[in-house]
Amino acid sequence: MYYFKANDKDETEYGPLDAEQIREWVREKRMDNKSLVRKSPDEEWRPLGQVPDWQTSAIPAVALPEGMPPAARKGPPGKVQAIGIMTLVGGILALLTCFGIALGTMFIYIPWIYSLVLGIMAIMKGSQMLGSNPAPAFASARTIAIMQIVNIINCDVVNLTLGIITLVFLNDPEVREHLRSQGVEI
Repeated sequence: MYYFKANDKDETEYGPLDAEQIREWVREKRMDNKSLVRKSPDEEWRPLGQVPDWQTSAIPAVALPEGMPPAARKGPPGKVQAIGIMTLVGGILALLTCFGIALGTMFIYIPWIYSLVLGIMAIMKGSQMLGSNPAPAFASARTIAIMQIVNIINCDVVNLTLGIITLVFLNDPEVREHLRSQGVEI
């Protein structure tokens, strides 16, 4: 149980608060790592970010930046989400390319099968990258990007471009650090 001192002109004191109430207030942005708390009325006020119980707890990353690793503190970088979007879009375009080439050549030009495989794999992995548990899908992000580049055999310039951009993003130190913090080695 904790007591919380509001940062208003009256310095209103709330409490005792249990851990769940504190987590809820952090999510609502009523408290953050600088909010003053103490365990008992005779204890000194300390910022929430300096209380040992809360330095590594499951409070959202935006609430306790000092006590958390940099990658977890900020959430996923925008490039991580962009990789997922580019993979998904590339998969959709690969399927369209596949059907266009297959029908246009009356199934004579066999490399359309490569586009079909790429399209299915990229759509599956891209959806997982944008889902609630994206980390496992990023283990194959480099492979999908290389497959997008190789799809130039089907004159797919868009996937060539998306694959190159994805590889560049995967080599970004911030992206690598974030993925490493999620347990993904690229």
